[in-house]
Amino acid sequence: MPYYILGYLPEILVLLIFTFGIILIIWYLHSFYKDRAARQQKAEEQQTRYGEDIVLEWNAPRTPGNPDPEFGPLVIKIPKHDQLGAALFYETGVVIDKKRLPYSQIKDILLAPATTQKKHTLKQAVRDMGVLWIYPKKGPAIGLREMTYQFDNQIMENIKAGLGFSAYLTGDEQHP
Repeated sequence: MPYYILGYLPEILVLLIFTFGIILIIWYLHSFYKDRAARQQKAEEQQTRYGEDIVLEWNAPRTPGNPDPEFGPLVIKIPKHDQLGAALFYETGVVIDKKRLPYSQIKDILLAPATTQKKHTLKQAVRDMGVLWIYPKKGPAIGLREMTYQFDNQIMENIKAGLGFSAYLTGDEQHP
């Protein structure tokens, strides 16, 4: 190996690291958008079953409550810990705090399940906190956090699946 190449070794290493970083970012974004497209396709398949309406499919018992004039019958109510409010999932839309969102305006739903391990520090509690992220087509994401709401991983997964953003409708089947 010629000795003059050794003088360029730091620049070559930086170029290789930079190239590897770009490839890693592209790979991550490609896999993220591929998964998102698959979830969106499943949601669109669920939508065609009801003739262009997106309906929350729910196999478990429904929460008793008054129907909403815009969104129909109440399906599930997720109360806040302070009992001063709740996330209300109706047949065709959701009401979280003062935000009203029809399911047709949702582009994606992601679930970061809560862990059941004992949390000794605040850092562990925040890291292991469950969140159901609802991404509307317009506006910021809405998060139902374990810190604020009475969070149950199975109920959150059933909501996600009931709107078609999951491959299965109950937690009993395995992921594909």
